[in-house]
Amino acid sequence: MTRAIDSATIAELAKDDFNLATLIKLEFSTPLYLTDWDRDVSALSATWASSAHFLSVGDPSETSELRVNTLDITLSGVEQSYVSLFLSQAYIDRPVKIYRAVLNDSDAVIGAPILIFDGLMTGYAIDDTETSSEVKVNCASHWKDFEKENGRKTNDNSQKIHFPNDDGFEFAANTIKDLKWGRK
Repeated sequence: MTRAIDSATIAELAKDDFNLATLIKLEFSTPLYLTDWDRDVSALSATWASSAHFLSVGDPSETSELRVNTLDITLSGVEQSYVSLFLSQAYIDRPVKIYRAVLNDSDAVIGAPILIFDGLMTGYAIDDTETSSEVKVNCASHWKDFEKENGRKTNDNSQKIHFPNDDGFEFAANTIKDLKWGRK
């Protein structure tokens, strides 16, 4: 991913001591803005809420090869609003953006945040144990559907999606056993 990094950000990163915050935007019907910084951060015309329930974000990786880059974002399931979001809203293929922002000592962003991941939500898992509860959000780059086969299948389930009362493909799976195409 080609990036233009603000000169003020580059100058601050060249110093021995700087503050770095992760900003995550999950684009639900009402976008969710989270940061791992200990206070709210104002950047990119939004307020990124500091949350003790934002546990971790995977390291995005980039290669010159054409491949699907993935990462996981882990949120605490103790905060029921995160669980509720995934259970009540369509989340598949919703955009996710992750930025890194350099902050000064008064929590102001220096330069502009750097976009380090731009992808889509592909799934989630809720992991409840006796001692913890986590919501792990799976994300992938826009290449995730590169090898996806579009179209309809000639089976009963695919036909029922579009024509619920049509039984024309009910025995399609059985008839393929009788075909002798190219066999000796």
